[in-house]
Amino acid sequence: APFAGRTGNLKVHRGNLIKENDTDNPLVTINQIAPIYVEFSVPEQLLADIKRYAAQGQLQVEAVIPQQEDRPAEGKLTFIDNAVDRETGTIKLKGTFANKDKRLWPGQFVNVVLTLARQPDAIVAPAQAVQSGQQGQYVFVVKDDLTAEARPVKVGREVEGQVVVLAGLQPGERVVTDGQLRLVPGAKVEVKDGAQAQEKRP
Repeated sequence: APFAGRTGNLKVHRGNLIKENDTDNPLVTINQIAPIYVEFSVPEQLLADIKRYAAQGQLQVEAVIPQQEDRPAEGKLTFIDNAVDRETGTIKLKGTFANKDKRLWPGQFVNVVLTLARQPDAIVAPAQAVQSGQQGQYVFVVKDDLTAEARPVKVGREVEGQVVVLAGLQPGERVVTDGQLRLVPGAKVEVKDGAQAQEKRP
Protein backbone atom coordinates (compact mmCIF):
# COMPACT_ATOMS: atom_id res chain seq x y z
CA ALA A 1 0.00 0.00 0.00
CA PRO A 2 1.24 3.57 -0.64
CA PHE A 3 0.54 4.53 2.99
CA ALA A 4 0.12 2.94 6.40
CA GLY A 5 -3.43 2.39 7.55
CA ARG A 6 -6.03 -0.03 8.81
CA THR A 7 -7.72 -2.62 6.64
CA GLY A 8 -11.44 -3.28 6.70
CA ASN A 9 -13.43 -6.36 5.77
CA LEU A 10 -12.19 -8.38 2.83
CA LYS A 11 -14.20 -7.68 -0.30
CA VAL A 12 -13.28 -10.96 -2.02
CA HIS A 13 -12.54 -14.42 -0.72
CA ARG A 14 -10.95 -17.64 -1.92
CA GLY A 15 -12.68 -18.79 -5.05
CA ASN A 16 -13.86 -15.35 -6.22
CA LEU A 17 -12.89 -14.24 -9.70
CA ILE A 18 -10.71 -11.13 -9.82
CA LYS A 19 -8.76 -9.33 -12.50
CA GLU A 20 -5.91 -6.87 -12.64
CA ASN A 21 -6.75 -3.16 -12.10
CA ASP A 22 -10.38 -3.98 -11.25
CA THR A 23 -11.45 -0.76 -9.53
CA ASP A 24 -15.07 -1.90 -9.26
CA ASN A 25 -14.19 -4.86 -7.05
CA PRO A 26 -11.29 -3.95 -4.72
CA LEU A 27 -9.74 -6.67 -2.59
CA VAL A 28 -9.82 -4.58 0.58
CA THR A 29 -10.13 -0.94 1.66
CA ILE A 30 -7.33 0.66 3.66
CA ASN A 31 -8.14 3.80 5.67
CA GLN A 32 -5.36 6.07 6.82
CA ILE A 33 -5.52 6.62 10.59
CA ALA A 34 -2.47 8.70 11.46
CA PRO A 35 -2.54 11.38 10.26
CA ILE A 36 -6.28 11.64 9.73
CA TYR A 37 -8.34 14.33 8.05
CA VAL A 38 -11.59 15.89 9.28
CA GLU A 39 -13.85 17.57 6.74
CA PHE A 40 -16.38 20.20 7.79
CA SER A 41 -18.34 23.05 6.24
CA VAL A 42 -18.93 26.64 7.32
CA PRO A 43 -21.32 29.34 6.01
CA GLU A 44 -19.87 31.35 3.16
CA GLN A 45 -20.29 34.55 5.22
CA LEU A 46 -17.33 33.42 7.34
CA LEU A 47 -15.02 32.82 4.38
CA ALA A 48 -13.52 36.32 4.30
CA ASP A 49 -12.51 36.15 7.98
CA ILE A 50 -11.12 32.63 7.62
CA LYS A 51 -8.99 33.62 4.62
CA ARG A 52 -7.77 36.77 6.38
CA TYR A 53 -6.66 34.97 9.53
CA ALA A 54 -5.29 31.97 7.60
CA ALA A 55 -3.01 34.35 5.68
CA GLN A 56 -1.48 35.43 9.01
CA GLY A 57 -0.62 31.91 10.15
CA GLN A 58 -1.87 28.35 10.47
CA LEU A 59 -5.24 28.09 12.21
CA GLN A 60 -6.01 25.64 15.00
CA VAL A 61 -8.84 23.14 14.62
CA GLU A 62 -10.31 21.10 17.45
CA ALA A 63 -12.35 17.92 16.95
CA VAL A 64 -14.70 17.33 19.88
CA ILE A 65 -15.79 13.71 20.22
CA PRO A 66 -19.28 13.23 21.71
CA GLN A 67 -19.11 12.21 25.39
CA GLN A 68 -15.43 13.20 25.40
CA GLU A 69 -15.92 16.97 25.31
CA ASP A 70 -13.18 17.56 27.89
CA ARG A 71 -10.52 16.00 25.62
CA PRO A 72 -10.72 17.58 22.16
CA ALA A 73 -8.26 16.42 19.53
CA GLU A 74 -6.07 19.22 18.18
CA GLY A 75 -5.12 19.74 14.56
CA LYS A 76 -4.45 22.38 11.91
CA LEU A 77 -6.51 23.82 9.07
CA THR A 78 -4.89 22.52 5.88
CA PHE A 79 -7.48 22.93 3.14
CA ILE A 80 -10.05 25.48 1.96
CA ASP A 81 -12.12 24.39 -1.03
CA ASN A 82 -11.90 26.42 -4.22
CA ALA A 83 -15.64 27.05 -4.55
CA VAL A 84 -18.72 27.66 -2.44
CA ASP A 85 -21.47 25.05 -2.65
CA ARG A 86 -24.32 27.00 -4.27
CA GLU A 87 -26.98 24.62 -2.98
CA THR A 88 -26.05 24.96 0.69
CA GLY A 89 -24.21 28.30 0.76
CA THR A 90 -21.30 26.68 2.57
CA ILE A 91 -17.66 26.03 1.83
CA LYS A 92 -15.76 22.86 2.68
CA LEU A 93 -12.69 22.97 4.92
CA LYS A 94 -10.35 20.23 6.07
CA GLY A 95 -8.27 19.85 9.23
CA THR A 96 -5.28 17.54 9.61
CA PHE A 97 -4.78 15.69 12.91
CA ALA A 98 -1.72 13.68 13.94
CA ASN A 99 -4.09 11.26 15.76
CA LYS A 100 -1.26 9.39 17.45
CA ASP A 101 -3.64 8.00 20.07
CA LYS A 102 -6.06 6.89 17.31
CA ARG A 103 -9.06 8.46 19.04
CA LEU A 104 -10.39 9.78 15.71
CA TRP A 105 -11.76 7.11 13.40
CA PRO A 106 -12.74 7.18 9.71
CA GLY A 107 -16.42 8.03 9.28
CA GLN A 108 -16.77 9.17 12.90
CA PHE A 109 -19.00 12.17 13.72
CA VAL A 110 -17.28 14.97 15.63
CA ASN A 111 -18.01 18.62 16.43
CA VAL A 112 -15.38 20.96 15.04
CA VAL A 113 -14.12 24.22 16.55
CA LEU A 114 -12.04 26.47 14.30
CA THR A 115 -10.11 29.17 16.17
CA LEU A 116 -9.40 32.26 14.07
CA ALA A 117 -7.63 34.36 16.71
CA ARG A 118 -7.15 34.76 20.44
CA GLN A 119 -7.68 38.00 22.32
CA PRO A 120 -6.41 37.58 25.90
CA ASP A 121 -7.53 39.87 28.72
CA ALA A 122 -10.42 41.25 26.68
CA ILE A 123 -13.24 43.15 28.40
CA VAL A 124 -16.61 41.62 27.57
CA ALA A 125 -20.19 42.61 28.32
CA PRO A 126 -23.60 41.06 27.61
CA ALA A 127 -24.70 41.93 24.10
CA GLN A 128 -28.10 43.17 25.35
CA ALA A 129 -26.33 45.89 27.38
CA VAL A 130 -25.16 47.69 24.22
CA GLN A 131 -27.57 50.33 22.93
CA SER A 132 -27.45 52.47 19.77
CA GLY A 133 -28.11 56.21 19.79
CA GLN A 134 -27.50 59.31 17.70
CA GLN A 135 -23.93 59.50 18.98
CA GLY A 136 -23.23 55.83 18.39
CA GLN A 137 -23.20 52.81 20.68
CA TYR A 138 -23.35 53.17 24.45
CA VAL A 139 -24.09 51.30 27.67
CA PHE A 140 -25.55 52.32 31.00
CA VAL A 141 -22.91 51.82 33.70
CA VAL A 142 -24.04 51.32 37.31
CA LYS A 143 -22.01 53.65 39.53
CA ASP A 144 -21.14 53.02 43.19
CA ASP A 145 -24.13 55.12 44.33
CA LEU A 146 -26.45 52.92 42.19
CA THR A 147 -27.13 55.61 39.62
CA ALA A 148 -26.92 55.07 35.88
CA GLU A 149 -24.29 56.69 33.70
CA ALA A 150 -24.53 56.61 29.91
CA ARG A 151 -21.11 55.64 28.58
CA PRO A 152 -20.13 55.58 24.87
CA VAL A 153 -18.37 52.35 23.92
CA LYS A 154 -16.60 50.81 20.99
CA VAL A 155 -17.36 47.13 20.52
CA GLY A 156 -15.77 44.32 18.55
CA ARG A 157 -16.94 40.82 17.77
CA GLU A 158 -19.84 39.05 19.47
CA VAL A 159 -19.41 35.51 20.75
CA GLU A 160 -22.19 33.51 22.40
CA GLY A 161 -24.13 36.55 23.60
CA GLN A 162 -21.05 38.45 24.79
CA VAL A 163 -19.45 41.39 22.97
CA VAL A 164 -15.84 42.44 23.21
CA VAL A 165 -15.66 46.05 24.43
CA LEU A 166 -12.64 47.72 22.83
CA ALA A 167 -13.07 51.07 24.60
CA GLY A 168 -15.37 52.70 27.14
CA LEU A 169 -15.46 50.15 29.97
CA GLN A 170 -13.08 49.08 32.71
CA PRO A 171 -12.81 45.56 34.16
CA GLY A 172 -15.31 44.97 36.94
CA GLU A 173 -17.76 47.73 36.00
CA ARG A 174 -21.42 46.76 36.03
CA VAL A 175 -23.75 47.49 33.13
CA VAL A 176 -27.53 47.56 32.76
CA THR A 177 -28.92 44.69 30.69
CA ASP A 178 -32.67 45.28 31.03
CA GLY A 179 -35.00 48.28 31.12
CA GLN A 180 -32.66 50.73 29.37
CA LEU A 181 -35.57 52.42 27.56
CA ARG A 182 -36.83 53.74 30.92
CA LEU A 183 -33.42 54.96 32.07
CA VAL A 184 -31.89 58.42 31.92
CA PRO A 185 -28.43 59.43 33.16
CA GLY A 186 -28.48 59.79 36.94
CA ALA A 187 -31.55 57.60 37.47
CA LYS A 188 -31.49 55.17 40.37
CA VAL A 189 -31.13 51.50 39.52
CA GLU A 190 -31.62 48.32 41.46
CA VAL A 191 -29.22 45.39 41.14
CA LYS A 192 -30.93 42.03 40.91
CA ASP A 193 -29.31 38.59 41.18
CA GLY A 194 -25.92 40.25 41.49
CA ALA A 195 -25.68 40.76 37.73
CA GLN A 196 -28.59 42.49 36.03
CA ALA A 197 -29.54 46.08 36.74
CA GLN A 198 -32.76 47.84 35.90
CA GLU A 199 -34.56 51.02 36.83
CA LYS A 200 -35.79 51.09 40.41
CA ARG A 201 -39.54 51.53 40.49
CA PRO A 202 -41.04 53.91 43.12
